[in-house]
This record gives sequence, C-alpha cells and structure tokens, in this order.
Amino acid sequence: MAPSESFTLSDVARRLGVPQHRLIHLCEKGVVVPDVHGASGRGSSRVFSTRNVLELTVALRLREMMLPVATVGSIVHVLRVFEDTLQRELGSFSMIADLRSDQAPDLRVIVSDGRLLYFSLRAAIAAPRLFGGIELDQLTSPGATWDGAIRAARTHGSKPTNGARFGGLEDSRFGRLELSVTEIARALPLD
Repeated sequence: MAPSESFTLSDVARRLGVPQHRLIHLCEKGVVVPDVHGASGRGSSRVFSTRNVLELTVALRLREMMLPVATVGSIVHVLRVFEDTLQRELGSFSMIADLRSDQAPDLRVIVSDGRLLYFSLRAAIAAPRLFGGIELDQLTSPGATWDGAIRAARTHGSKPTNGARFGGLEDSRFGRLELSVTEIARALPLD
C-alpha cells in the first residue's frame, strides 16, 4: 500500500463498511477535508488520501463514543497538526506508514475529564510521552483561539496522585476517553 494511494467516497465507504452519507456528513461539517479532490458541485466526487481514510476512521470511532461532531472535527484537526509536529521533531513521520509498521509507536488520543485533549506517544520500550493539554473549548467555541502549538505535557504516571483521583498519565479526575490511533491505523482495510 503506497501512502500516496487515493480512494473514492464509495471505495472508502465499502472498505470501512459504513454508509456513504456518514462520510459525506463528516466532510460537509469540515471534520475531514479530502486531500486529493473535494466535491465542487453536483456530480463531482470526493477523492481521499490514505491519511484521510485514517482521519475518517478516527472520526467515526469518536462519534461512536458519542462525542459531538464539532469536538470530533477539532480532534482530527489537531491530530493532523500533531503529525506535522512529529515530522519536525523526528525528521520524518507518517501517520499511515509509521503507525502500520511492525515497530509502530503507540499513539493515543485522550480526552481528559471531557475538557482537555492530549496525545500519548510510546515508542518501543520507552515510557510514554504526553503532549497537549489543550482546552477543547479553545478548539470548538465560536471566537475561541488556539495558538496551534502542541507542547509536551507533564505526566502523572499511571497511578492516581491521591486517593480521590481517577488517574492516567494526564491525571484525569473524573473520567477519560482514550482511543488508539495506532490500532485504528493497523486495522485499516487499505490493501
């Protein structure tokens, strides 16, 4: 599977086993913007990159977890920015190629207490690194601004810091939503 391969809307729907209208809805809401070709009027069709297929799959999983479309769109957007951040930091990084490889790092999206967005990245046997801590309101509220930076965040370990804390690397107090982007990438039916 070449990272530059492209897919039509009907092909993506068939591969993911979802109705086309669900994918169209995600595109029309700006959750995923086709890299290859967007719809530009009646009779035109969207054409997606392999990265778009991953983004659509992540978006569908987040929607299954009952997150609002605006929040899902923000997470997918920040995930793309995070890929660019990793490319700069590591010299090269591809969400598709690197997450589908045998030595893939474990990349997870974490929504902490329903208000903070984090990414956890664990390579091989190293301890996971935590990035983000971005207020979801900064991403979804009208007029809100986000500076576009995804910074390393302080981890709190996997044990709660006090008896009342829920825990996790980001020290969620009440609850957390965690999604493995690596496992989604590995399961993509691209071949």
